[in-house]
Amino acid sequence: MAPEQRGRRLPLSTVVLATLLSVVIAALVAALLLGVGDQGDDDPVVLDADSATAPTLGEGEDTVGRAAPTAAFETFAGDEASVADYAGTPMVVNFFASWCVPCVREMPDFEAVHQQVGDEVAFLGLNVQDSATKGEELIADTGITYDVGRDPDGSLLASFGGVAMPTTVLVDADGTIVRVLSGATTADELLAAVDRDLRS
Repeated sequence: MAPEQRGRRLPLSTVVLATLLSVVIAALVAALLLGVGDQGDDDPVVLDADSATAPTLGEGEDTVGRAAPTAAFETFAGDEASVADYAGTPMVVNFFASWCVPCVREMPDFEAVHQQVGDEVAFLGLNVQDSATKGEELIADTGITYDVGRDPDGSLLASFGGVAMPTTVLVDADGTIVRVLSGATTADELLAAVDRDLRS
């Protein structure tokens, strides 16, 4: 009769260590999975230039001091418009999207500043890489009343030198870009920038 084989017992410290390691790995995996796509903070959302829907954005040129691009865009009413339509009026151009949490968070602040200075400064929101339906829903949800248009492929954002969302561009009455803001902007910050750069 063959002798009975007994399993080798691992020391208790090895078992405890293996258990702790498993718990830590599981917690890290859960944190990564839950954190994917969460843009709950105010950091700008960097667009993926490798995405099939994203434009080639390069390094994000410094466009301050240059003439604002005058490429045409489509309004949500289906009309064609252009930044050139605002010639002679200082303006705030804000690039936003439904998938960008900081964008959504700042939109009511932009509306508040628009209500304060809209008789002197034009506001234009350009909806980036969203379907028309998602853009319209976001506009309704946030209650903005300033002019809005579509930038479905992100080409206008790229032409303004933007590489992240939200991006806000201040353009003076001569059509020159005077300031580019990346990341969420509060009403106080926006009003200060408008007063300094567009109303002084």
